[in-house]
Amino acid sequence: MTLTDSCADEPLMLQISKGDENAFQQLFYQYKDKLYAFAFRLTESNETAEDIVHDTFLKLWLNKEKLTEVKNVNAYIYKAAHNNIYNAFRRKAKETLILSELKKELSIEVDDTDNRILLNEAQLLIDNAIDKLTPQQREVFKMSRKEGLKTEEIAQRLNISLFTVKKHLTNAINYLRKEVANSYRLEVVLFALYMLRR
Repeated sequence: MTLTDSCADEPLMLQISKGDENAFQQLFYQYKDKLYAFAFRLTESNETAEDIVHDTFLKLWLNKEKLTEVKNVNAYIYKAAHNNIYNAFRRKAKETLILSELKKELSIEVDDTDNRILLNEAQLLIDNAIDKLTPQQREVFKMSRKEGLKTEEIAQRLNISLFTVKKHLTNAINYLRKEVANSYRLEVVLFALYMLRR
């Protein structure tokens, strides 16, 4: 994309900053394939690349009031995507460390009886927390984690936008993580947090 193309997007950003969903959709479809290719080259994961694209545009929409300050639209969007990729790598490293530390602390193998008991307790902890979600968050979370549906499939089934799905899923996971962290058993909390990984 040339600098001229980027400047041409500035009026679009102004419209988005005022809450114009049509302008937002236009920007999304203009950049989504390029951002996906960019994210996939760095992450080598279809799912992660899709998450990066959705997270980038979700944050852009949630912070749309600031878009009037953007001078180079192309650079702004790619910088946001790059930051999300960096955060994804950090999150993945943390999840790997959690699992490693968990196994070390508990001295158990994946198929041990004790491990299965802890997993069951962690699942019960999560299920109880799921009951406290809003109806929309609970439905989206279950369709994503229980049924294994992709964001696009959930959006189509519920007839809502991709960004609404992503917002509900993000809010649900953040809430569940806070809820399970209040458990009195550290090992169960660690299992639950790992099970709620993105």
